[in-house]
Amino acid sequence: MTLLHIESLSAEFRQIEDLCDQKDSITLGGILELLEHRGHALFTLFLAGPFILPIPLPGLSVPFGAFIVFFAFSMAFDRQPLIPKSWLRRELPKAALRKFSRMAQAAFRKFEALFKPRMVWMIDFRAGQVVIAIMIAICGFLLALPLPPGTNAPPAAAIVALSIGLLERDGLLVLLGFCLFLANIAFFTFLSVYGYEGVLKLINLI
Repeated sequence: MTLLHIESLSAEFRQIEDLCDQKDSITLGGILELLEHRGHALFTLFLAGPFILPIPLPGLSVPFGAFIVFFAFSMAFDRQPLIPKSWLRRELPKAALRKFSRMAQAAFRKFEALFKPRMVWMIDFRAGQVVIAIMIAICGFLLALPLPPGTNAPPAAAIVALSIGLLERDGLLVLLGFCLFLANIAFFTFLSVYGYEGVLKLINLI
């Protein structure tokens, strides 16, 4: 798995906003072509990021989650993902994409100075990269499940933390992502046992 650091994350999302201004329609394949120089971790960050922001994305959690699984396993096995061309031709809602890009830029401008290489043994060793990729894949699968509103944000948050940790070689963010991953496992286990109404009751009690 090659980890490249070329531009700041805010600059990457500025490119996506520029693409929205230049193109009449935006496809997922076009976005992936734009971001490919950064590797699969930027793809998983891009695909999961909108689900932790207040942006309506009806019907996209299933395909986006499936894409995340594809890219995560590609990271784990250091291979190019085999993605159907029909998926790559899928158009994305420009208004939501532009809004997400602007919100991502604002967030990264505030916080990207905090991201730095530390505890890099968690990222640089091949075994660590495989474990991170598997956690991202599992969270992508959880994101893809056709579940009620409110269940997309927890796995998306874990994917975002793990992806940024990989991109910035920041072991502290990877640790945060690991904690979020465990919280997701607990949350979805509780959800499978007690159902959505049981989760709502637990939230009300808390």
